[in-house]
Amino acid sequence: MFASRALKLPKQLEQVARLALERPEVVAFGSARLIAVACSVSPTTVTRLATALGFDSFRDFKLFFQQHLRRTANS
Repeated sequence: MFASRALKLPKQLEQVARLALERPEVVAFGSARLIAVACSVSPTTVTRLATALGFDSFRDFKLFFQQHLRRTANS
């Protein structure tokens, strides 16, 4: 996934990134609000992480995680 990218993220973005790596299913199938609540940040912070990682939108971020989970489930 994106773990190989060396990024220095602000604390709140790092919290969301950590959740994405540890529990990708939450990102794949959760709303920005649900992810934000799980990380104690705002939904805007979740969207900011997606764009900081190079995704065009939060939707694209979610789709990436959905595809990742499908690939790992089929392996």
